[in-house]
Amino acid sequence: MTKPALEGNIFTLSEKNEHERSKLERLSKSQWLSDYAIDIFKTMKESEMRRRQVFFMSTQIDQRPKLLQLCQLITRTYKLSRCALHLSIYYLDRFLDFYTIRTDKLQLVALTCLHIAAQIENQDAFVPRYSEMNRLIKDCYTAFEYKAVERKVLTFFEFNLMRPTTASFVEMFACSFLTRDDYASYCQQLDELPALAASYPRYSCFEQMLASLAQLLLRISDYTLSINRFSNEPPSLLAASCIAATRQVCGLPKRWTPYLTQLTSYTEHMVEPCVDVITLFHYYHAMPAVKGLQLPENNWPSPDSGFEESLLTPQMKVVSVEVEDFNVITVQLQSPNTQQQSALGKRSRDNDKGDLQPKRLKMDQGREQT
Repeated sequence: MTKPALEGNIFTLSEKNEHERSKLERLSKSQWLSDYAIDIFKTMKESEMRRRQVFFMSTQIDQRPKLLQLCQLITRTYKLSRCALHLSIYYLDRFLDFYTIRTDKLQLVALTCLHIAAQIENQDAFVPRYSEMNRLIKDCYTAFEYKAVERKVLTFFEFNLMRPTTASFVEMFACSFLTRDDYASYCQQLDELPALAASYPRYSCFEQMLASLAQLLLRISDYTLSINRFSNEPPSLLAASCIAATRQVCGLPKRWTPYLTQLTSYTEHMVEPCVDVITLFHYYHAMPAVKGLQLPENNWPSPDSGFEESLLTPQMKVVSVEVEDFNVITVQLQSPNTQQQSALGKRSRDNDKGDLQPKRLKMDQGREQT
């Protein structure tokens, strides 16, 4: 890895989006620009090998999009970091893969995972409390329930909570994945092929191009959260694939170069399968409605795409529950058929006992007469 060539004011944004500005300034001032970047990268590569695997055993996989939407809402509302969002989904996927959670407690688990991840990844002191996050879901849960789930999650991971994610590697590469040679070849391509000017913008300087592509790279990295097949892929590989997908979408002449191989330790052949999936996913969500085709409702914006002044309401049905004495975390509900069968069996046994009592009385009366 080489030291990024640009460490100053590389991101130019409008005053209308302070949330986006703060996120991108975090990149330019992060520890990735230090002299220890190579050592940090090696440590992160070693740490990603210790990530837990997902075996796709959960029967609640259909609830994952709603939980992801809830985590994105909380992240956007309280201006949490992108790394906190990715790390919380890492916790959530592994926890749901091992336990069967009651349906009315799924949001409780998701918020707890996000709270734990925010304490690890957020560099500032502000981390929303459980009571603050609970207001967005109409105060469904109590403090006792949050603490109980938090203890369960911590013990499940054996307190090994610091694991790199795709967002971690993307933030590391965001300031250095584009070179001035790329900018020169891009401008030359637009000059030689005027027809491309209608599809791709012309940037006035290298800094402007880097700022635009860095924002797109961050948004594309969030696509990996919605693709279930990427759950067990190394985050460094997904980050490299996001870089290649960003360069391809933006019309750069080469989506991969020897410099990127040195930067990420991956070749183009290694990232190609993931790049194709990410690119298709991007075109599907970025493309407007064509021939009456409407995009699904779960096309959620990324947490760094901007902070709306008015709080959004979660697009899901919120169930109010009461505090119960038993374990509210990992209780597996019995199927209705099983409960009905057990009730019918109990009734039949009671009826049998009732029928035996008259028979016994008749036998006793017969003995007395004799």
